[in-house]
Amino acid sequence: MKGCKKLLVSGLLVCLLFGGCGVQDTESTTAPATTVPATTTAPAATTTTTAPAPETTTQAATIVFGGEVYTVPEKSGDMLFTDDPSNKFIRAVTDKYGVDASLLACIYKNPASDSNFVWQFNGQKDADGKPLRTPDTLKYVYLLSADCTSIVRAGGFTGNDGVNIASGVLMMQTAKRLMIPEFQDQLNA
Repeated sequence: MKGCKKLLVSGLLVCLLFGGCGVQDTESTTAPATTVPATTTAPAATTTTTAPAPETTTQAATIVFGGEVYTVPEKSGDMLFTDDPSNKFIRAVTDKYGVDASLLACIYKNPASDSNFVWQFNGQKDADGKPLRTPDTLKYVYLLSADCTSIVRAGGFTGNDGVNIASGVLMMQTAKRLMIPEFQDQLNA
């Protein structure tokens, strides 16, 4: 159950990072500047006083999930892409699952967090022999902790390790629909 909650939170964070999943931004509100006539004892003189600088308040984005409203934390850090076989997240997946590193690509958070993903593609190649790394060729999604001690694998309906079917489908669909399209240029390079 702990892993499932972690995946749901990660999925929500990914939705926030890539702008999807019904995220509703609430608008900033600004208090209008007001002028107030000052009372003076001088007969023909009128002065106006401007209120202090308007106060701006911004509310965080919210997500409606299962009929409940959740506040999404503000974005902190950046998601970085690599397919370097010496990357610690790629190495952790190859060590645990014995996967060929050439089939893997990784996006990880900087500064470090527990929201690091490694994508495994099925190995198909185009006519020029270049690997096809698209949502259609995605085989597994791995979620890793910052220190690589926790690794779960999602394959959708099958191939899940450490997650149930619902979480596996959620991870795969999030990767296919939101994450991979954001990094398609790097995947095709």
